[in-house]
Amino acid sequence: MKKSSGFRRTLHDRFFGTKWAVLLLASVLLVFFAQTVDNKSLTQSAIVIGLGIDRTDDAFTVSTQSVVITGGAGESQSSQSYAVHTADGRTISEALDKISQKMGLLVSLSHCNVLVLSQEALRSDHALLFAPLTGTYALPEQAVVVASADTPSKVLSARTATTVASPYYIQASLLQNLGGDGLTPVTVKDFLAHSLSRSGAVCLPYVEISEMPDQPQTPDGESEGVSEFFLNKNLVVCKDSSFVIGEELAQAANLFNRRDTLGKLSPVLPTGEAVEFRVIDVRQSKKADGMSVKCKIEIAVSFMEAQNVANGGKFTPSSQVVSAAAKELEKEISDNLAECYRLSVERNADFLRLQNEVYKKAGRELPEDCLADISFGCEVKVTVKESD
Repeated sequence: MKKSSGFRRTLHDRFFGTKWAVLLLASVLLVFFAQTVDNKSLTQSAIVIGLGIDRTDDAFTVSTQSVVITGGAGESQSSQSYAVHTADGRTISEALDKISQKMGLLVSLSHCNVLVLSQEALRSDHALLFAPLTGTYALPEQAVVVASADTPSKVLSARTATTVASPYYIQASLLQNLGGDGLTPVTVKDFLAHSLSRSGAVCLPYVEISEMPDQPQTPDGESEGVSEFFLNKNLVVCKDSSFVIGEELAQAANLFNRRDTLGKLSPVLPTGEAVEFRVIDVRQSKKADGMSVKCKIEIAVSFMEAQNVANGGKFTPSSQVVSAAAKELEKEISDNLAECYRLSVERNADFLRLQNEVYKKAGRELPEDCLADISFGCEVKVTVKESD
């Protein structure tokens, strides 16, 4: 018994001796690396929430919107404002360095969730365009990429009635589905994957802004310079060109390409009844057979509203007008997808990504630029479910 007790005490002493040795070693390593790694304070960094890139023939114009925090730990209150800075450079890094010099802070893109690109910038080599942003400046791969007819600096500096900074509005509209009905976010990772794929085309959310005709009222009177944003179109970006597609085609293309397409669908019957549905779920099944691609899209929706109905009354998912509207919606989406296919062949811009589907089976034997040789058909099924 004494030997057993002594053996247990020896194990106990060795265990705790090893434990304290490990803790001591970890402490030494932490102290060592803390002294050799340069950790930049927040007071030395410009926290960028929105980034914009434009391009001329021989230079980039880069704009950043940063959070500026005034006040400190020793003051009773601190506040934040937003500043837009713009600089030109032969490279993106040179322009960002100039912005750092203007601000007296180090530019950090690690909190940037919105990237606004002009159509001129989108004509650059996409891999070279994004390499310094994600590599050197730590732009998140999940940052949202959008395009605009206006300059990126104008988009970033535009004032909105609902939020302080425009990047927050764009982020909420696309990531939280609060304003971009039928449009899906395209992240940095998505953009590179699609543009470098065999199809080589991307549908980017297209931002349009205009000054509000009726400015918001504040306690100090009417506001000035407040803009409203429109996010209901796509910019198709391909190897040789870019062009805008309208709301109905953009919505159909997104329903075909993405399962996370939400928003509302509003068919109008030939007899004038207007019905509105909310998208609950989207499922696609695509099959390539030789140079032919067939697809079936199943869309689950909930009924929201019906107007211009002669009989009136209460409507349910099984009501005749609701069922007729679901059938009309199936036809509308099918027709819009057929128009998307026609337009993609005409412009040689495979934004339905049909070549990717054929390539999965054909592999490297698939000829280059063969979109015109691929036939396409799609069946759409809309199911109305009870509202949640």
